[in-house]
Order: sequence, then C-alpha cells, then structure tokens
Amino acid sequence: MKKYYVLFFIIMVALSGCTELIRVDAETYMHNQEFYEGKSILIKTDIEDVLEHYSIYKGKNLELTAPVSTYGCWGLSGWYVMLEKGRNKFRCYEEKYKYYLPWNALYLVRWAQSEGGEITARGKLRKDGVELYQLAYRTLTINTNAVPFTHNYCYECGWIR
Repeated sequence: MKKYYVLFFIIMVALSGCTELIRVDAETYMHNQEFYEGKSILIKTDIEDVLEHYSIYKGKNLELTAPVSTYGCWGLSGWYVMLEKGRNKFRCYEEKYKYYLPWNALYLVRWAQSEGGEITARGKLRKDGVELYQLAYRTLTINTNAVPFTHNYCYECGWIR
C-alpha cells in the first residue's frame, strides 16, 4: 500500500511543476501588459512590430511567421535562419553547443523555401534576435533545443561533424 502513496506523491510533484503557456496576439498584449506580468506567455507578432517595439518585447517568448531568406552556420557560435517580410529582416538562431544546422531543421527550411511558404519561429527575444526553441512549417514542428542523433553538416564550410 505504501508504494501507491509514494507513486501518488511523485506524480503530484511532477504535475505541480507544469505551467501553461498563454498564447496572446501582440495587440492584446500591448493593451494589457500589466495583466500578463509574471505569467508564462507566447506573443504572436510580426517582424515589423518587433523592430518597432524591441524594448517592450525583449526577454519575452515570441512567435514570428515569415518566409526564410537565408540560413546557415557562423563558425563555432551556432546556426541561424533569417526571416524576411517586405524590407524587414530578422535573425532567429540557436547557439551554444549546436554548431551546425541539424538535418531536420534544414529539411523544414528547404521545404518552406521550395513552396514559397512561411515558417513559424518560436523563441525568446534577445539583444541580437530570437533564440529559438521551436520551428514549424505546415505539419512539421521541430524542437531546436534537442540535439539530433545523426551527424550535422555545415553547408557553408562543407564540414561533416
């Protein structure tokens, strides 16, 4: 009988750590910023709005949807996807131990480019762009924080890692 109490306790501790991410559009967030203070939110916005209100969105989780203009890696710092809508460009990146664009992210980006579609990038706004945690296009969603089990390939320098 004690096993069930321990199991119940473990499940309750695990569930108490779960938080719900509140998804809100940019206009609603701008009108009610105080209401969302201290809550876990995801703000759906566009590149132009982010560039216009950069200081307000800094440190917040954002969802941006736009076509990909370029992608690649920059040495040992990480990889990036450049979103472009109109005349505005915005960099979404992954850094630290993820040096090269993983095959699943590459597949998603090339699929979107071949169809002329827009990808959805989700991540936290930093001083130099959005640090990704998710990329999506149509039915494919990729967790960019996961380390892929297969090799990575740097398309600019030709290295297989």
